Amino acid sequence: MSFTPAHAVDLPDVTVIIRADNHATTLEACLESLAQQSIGLERLDIIAIDDGSTDDSGPLLARAIRNFPGRLRTGQQPHAMGPAAARNLGLSQASGRYVIFLEGADRLAPDALARMVAAADRSEADVVLGKLESTGRHSVATSMFRANQDYADLYTSRVYWSLTPEKLFRMSLVHRCGLQFATDLHIGDDQVFTAQALTEADNIAVVADRTCVFKGPSAAPAVPLTERIALAARMMSLVAGLVPAGSRRDRLLSRHLESEIGKATGSLLLSTGNPAERERAMWAASDVLRNHLTPGALALLPRPLAVRLALLSGGWFAEAQQMAEQEAEKDRPAPKKIVENGRVFTTLPFFRDPRTALPDELFDITDKMTVTHQLTGLQWTKSILGLEGFAFFEQLSTRDRATKVVLRERTSGAEERFSVTARRDEKLLNAKGKVRAMGRFSARVNLRQTSSGRPLAPGIWDLWLAVSFEGITREVRLGRKRSDQVDVTGRPPVVIAPSPDSAHHELLAVPFYTPQGDFSLQICEQLPLPGTR
Repeated sequence: MSFTPAHAVDLPDVTVIIRADNHATTLEACLESLAQQSIGLERLDIIAIDDGSTDDSGPLLARAIRNFPGRLRTGQQPHAMGPAAARNLGLSQASGRYVIFLEGADRLAPDALARMVAAADRSEADVVLGKLESTGRHSVATSMFRANQDYADLYTSRVYWSLTPEKLFRMSLVHRCGLQFATDLHIGDDQVFTAQALTEADNIAVVADRTCVFKGPSAAPAVPLTERIALAARMMSLVAGLVPAGSRRDRLLSRHLESEIGKATGSLLLSTGNPAERERAMWAASDVLRNHLTPGALALLPRPLAVRLALLSGGWFAEAQQMAEQEAEKDRPAPKKIVENGRVFTTLPFFRDPRTALPDELFDITDKMTVTHQLTGLQWTKSILGLEGFAFFEQLSTRDRATKVVLRERTSGAEERFSVTARRDEKLLNAKGKVRAMGRFSARVNLRQTSSGRPLAPGIWDLWLAVSFEGITREVRLGRKRSDQVDVTGRPPVVIAPSPDSAHHELLAVPFYTPQGDFSLQICEQLPLPGTR
């Protein structure tokens, strides 16, 4: 193994470690993207490792040193040592405050490092995720890049679903935790490093408004299903050692159940024509599930996957494969839903099958019900607030409607409920094109006369819609989701009634939208100025 000598530099902001593995056709573009970084080349420390390339990657790196005087160091290792060893070699020479790992097929946006370093310094983040974009046929995880976050919660966000290493890691975290890439794994060495960094980080930030890293194509080797399952076992053991039992651990475990075990016993299992490999994979998965599967993690998974994994855990291999085949059918009809005692169940295969005796909880989708809603009209007529819109459950019909408008006082929690009138609309459809004909509503909210016979009391009242069909009810906030026809301009206070408690005073309603776009009312009492009545 060889390595060019380290250069004497002031402490740079970022060490960029590039692994070149037969990347001669893309390596120049990768290096050029570093030369163009707006943060300035003088603030970078670049380490490029030739991972035993058989193309022109090594000579190309040797020539590139002239273009990065004092900033680019190169090393070389035999290819058999693998990507983890290459990254560890670079990490051992890193001198920056932060480090980021790239492949020779990747490129950085011109302002990527400036924006990521600024986010890390601003929020004192130990790890910064920069938005990824694929430049090839392979896909990259994007669900964690919906918004910039200076303080991302590992256990409520999707951050943990990105365990690749093209992130900014604070070197003090690397040293404090002794982070290394796992050299004993054929796949997933980056998962071990990144998972430990994320769980040990004091803070995590996300830069999501523009792409930071353009991921190039990678030569993904064929990996036996049992190796994928072994990676899941390794990762779940790591999580169990880092995070105490409970909802937080369950959240992280669900990622590996879905991404590794789920794929290895689902689409990848079905794609192999080797029955012996299938059986080995199912036995391996069953062992892992018996050791690591928790009810809390299972509850976080899509119901078909939860059923499949429960079958595997119980040794029902043929039934688990049948479940995987059913999931793979793109044109399969949606399973029917049944409502019992205020709970909604999806009638997937093996629902209440006496042979497998799976618990009803596996099929319960009550807490996963989604409401589609929109406010389409809002009018004032003296003390009457008129509302129009639509609201329905994606998964249920619009039978047995009991929807109501709810006004809830923000401090006391006092409530007033108002009935709505259904308006039939056969063109109202859910996301899958199913008719939700009775989902439209209109309501007349009389602020002058509540259930007690008195006007609405002073306070801040938030408007909700209690969406109720087939005995299932969910509340949604009114206003944020609204059509363009809804007037959002400021309105003067509306006198709704004389005050029942103070002589000569009157109650006024001041409508307003919260910073989140939700509709609220402030009811206040005043003594009118002389001559204003």
